[in-house]
Amino acid sequence: MDVTINRLDPNVPDPVESRRRAAGRLVRIAYATAVFGVVGFFVVYFGAPFVLLRGPGTVSASRHFVSLPYTVQVTKMNVEAGATIKAGEEIAEVISPDQDRIVATYMQALADITGRTAELRIKARVAQESLETARSYLRVTEEAAQRLDTMSAATVTFRMEVLRERAQARKAVVSQEAEVAESNIQLASLDEFIKQIRGRLDEVEQHFSKGRVFAPITGIISTGLADVGQSLPAGTPIAEILDPTDIFVDWYIPNERLIDPTVGHEVYVLFGNRRIRGKITEILPVSGVYAGTQQQ
Repeated sequence: MDVTINRLDPNVPDPVESRRRAAGRLVRIAYATAVFGVVGFFVVYFGAPFVLLRGPGTVSASRHFVSLPYTVQVTKMNVEAGATIKAGEEIAEVISPDQDRIVATYMQALADITGRTAELRIKARVAQESLETARSYLRVTEEAAQRLDTMSAATVTFRMEVLRERAQARKAVVSQEAEVAESNIQLASLDEFIKQIRGRLDEVEQHFSKGRVFAPITGIISTGLADVGQSLPAGTPIAEILDPTDIFVDWYIPNERLIDPTVGHEVYVLFGNRRIRGKITEILPVSGVYAGTQQQ
């Protein structure tokens, strides 16, 4: 049966208008999406650097300095920058006039003390050997003084001579006994002092190890390496060893930012094509100066 459709009837949808309305809605959605996409792109592009901080960094590690407390001259270098070295391996050989002077000073002190010890031993032996004779002479003078007391005819001059001899004999005995005792005390003190000096001398020679410098830890030799023939003041590093078990990144925080990073924040380190997760462990107030001292 045929049905007559009245297009002007408001209850009957117009198919053309329906398609036009649907197409217009789709165009408006697409247009709004494009506009908001462009606005969002510019917002993210210009605003993200102030929130998502990015900046260059330097990969480094804990440094261990290898130095000596003397002025030295490098005569041989067994490693090069970037080489891996194990603890106890020889790094370089040096000579040191300061160490030679220290050893010479100790040797001179030992020579002086040895001479002083020899003199004291001679004095002690002479005093010990002559002590018995002095005691015998003292006994004779005491016997003479006792006999003098029983002599009534002795003159005053004779009595004074006998008493003077007894006093001198007693003085000689006391002096020699004191010399022997004091010499033994000084000899014991000097022997102990000699042991101390020899111990210090052995420590100096052992620490210098005949000019051989060894690695204190296992690690990688950094670029801060002395050259053969170079003279270094006391305390100047001969080499720097980087600890591969304690690696960190010195990050240069950008000045243009809306937020400040804090310790504990998670970060991502872009290393080649790798993204490595990390955390901020320390914020340095002079990071630029500090990072400039790191060796790559």
